[in-house]
Amino acid sequence: MMDNILKKLMLAAFFCLLISLPSQAENIKTPAEETNFTQYSQNEEITQFLCRVDNASKEIAIQIIGKTLQVKNYGAKELYLCILTKEGIASPQNLDRRKPTLLFIASQHGSEQSAKEAILQIIRDVVFGELRILLEKVNLLIIPQANPYGNWMDQRRNEQDLDLNRDHVKLESPEAEAIHRVFRTWMPEVTMDIHEKGEYYYKVAIGCVSNPNIDPALLEFSRDVILKDVEDELKKKDIAFQEYMPTQVMGFDPSAGVNYLPEGSEEKEDMRRYSTTDLNDGRNSLGIYETLSFIQEVASRRDIKALKNRTNWQYWSIRAFIESVGKHKDEVLSLVRRLRKNLIEKAGVYSEEDEVHLKMQYIRSDEEPVLEIKKLEHTENSIIGVLRSDKKAGDIIFSADLDTYSYPSDEKEVIGRIDNWFPGVKPTMSVQRPLGYIISAQHQDVIETLLRHCVGVDTFTKDVIVQVEAYEVSEIMSSEEDYDPPQRIEVQKKVLKPIVNKGDFYISCAQEGANLIPCLLEPQSLYGFIRYWKYNLVPDSGDIFPFYRVVLDMELPLMPYKRWKR
Repeated sequence: MMDNILKKLMLAAFFCLLISLPSQAENIKTPAEETNFTQYSQNEEITQFLCRVDNASKEIAIQIIGKTLQVKNYGAKELYLCILTKEGIASPQNLDRRKPTLLFIASQHGSEQSAKEAILQIIRDVVFGELRILLEKVNLLIIPQANPYGNWMDQRRNEQDLDLNRDHVKLESPEAEAIHRVFRTWMPEVTMDIHEKGEYYYKVAIGCVSNPNIDPALLEFSRDVILKDVEDELKKKDIAFQEYMPTQVMGFDPSAGVNYLPEGSEEKEDMRRYSTTDLNDGRNSLGIYETLSFIQEVASRRDIKALKNRTNWQYWSIRAFIESVGKHKDEVLSLVRRLRKNLIEKAGVYSEEDEVHLKMQYIRSDEEPVLEIKKLEHTENSIIGVLRSDKKAGDIIFSADLDTYSYPSDEKEVIGRIDNWFPGVKPTMSVQRPLGYIISAQHQDVIETLLRHCVGVDTFTKDVIVQVEAYEVSEIMSSEEDYDPPQRIEVQKKVLKPIVNKGDFYISCAQEGANLIPCLLEPQSLYGFIRYWKYNLVPDSGDIFPFYRVVLDMELPLMPYKRWKR
């Protein structure tokens, strides 16, 4: 009898413990919440937080995906990937692909701190709180801190003095390489790169892909469905939203990472555009794989006093974004998978109608010649609030008549007019996509970069004569700056039959990087390896550019090269 009572008591205690665990877990605070948003979260505090979450939940798996470089005043730090699924999956092979997978990258720019603070809240609330239901419809991959050194120094760049969001072609930083390895390993259908921008009226701005090599259906769906849903949800929270529209000097695109402004730039007018076309940018570098890829920018003066507000704007927008993808999960899966499948099939057959765009420019719109948007303007008089209803001169105003003014008291809301408005992108130079490229063994540095992109590379097993298309350079004017393509390069296409040596390389276009490969390897590309000094690819006039194009379908003596897990 006593044994039965004891067993019942023990069983009751066990169930009480099970019931109490979630409520205890829900009380887990992020590092920023622990300090009431008076300090930025650092790597070790984030590690401790993730350990607490991991130990309390089966829905999260955490992996170490890389390590930063040790420098004099800061040790090497591990980079984490948080995998949030209903099933507690830790590998892409076991992922429930009936649900779209979303990848979030926080704080590539170290001084844009609210990204990681908000994504840690998202992790906690998805695992333990009211957002747990989202895992019924989506899988989440989260890199919560992409730049530990930049966060610690509160600076944009990493420990190598590299801007990570201008390192998505060379992948010289361990951080950018880790991002791309995660993406290529899991191949999520949706990605978001989370940033902050200067103080402006719109508290949240989300940018879509805009490189014309990315299927326009993705841009259309992004704007008409995802962005619309986010805007509607943020309106309920009184958070002003717009599509991301950066400003630049006319004729100069800083997205490439070039570290100079052209002469006379201070005399040139500014222009406004959507997004960027550059593949050096995190969003397009993942979007080029036919991905629904986004950048989020939240208004910020980088003032820690406003960290709670900055984090709040990030949080509600990310939340609305995930909810939108979940609501349209079947459409997302169908669209992305169809486009990815079609791209590989198209790249496997040479066609003169199959073009890859190498150069493009921002263009105006006849339908929208100017842009009118709300902005903040400095005022000498202090603003104390916003009237809830109209008042006449002489009427008494009580505090109850005023709503809180959401912006700095010395800035008023006005309508701004943008005359230099370039919302479109037009390709200005395109080439037919070849079946593949031949690269000689002396360009091992190029091959290693392609491998870091997880591009499939083959190597020749014996010497062979191959008919190829080659470019003879008829005119060249080099750039004076790294990261900048030649100011002018003219080429003439020639048919050659060179001897390709054993140990040379072949890169087929019939793979997931079908759009990326020509953009990197063509000499006239705005986005190619030719623009980086480290590869030493800028030819002299009369030279044959060293990468050959294969357009005839033929059997080649090949074997896979270093197709090993990284």
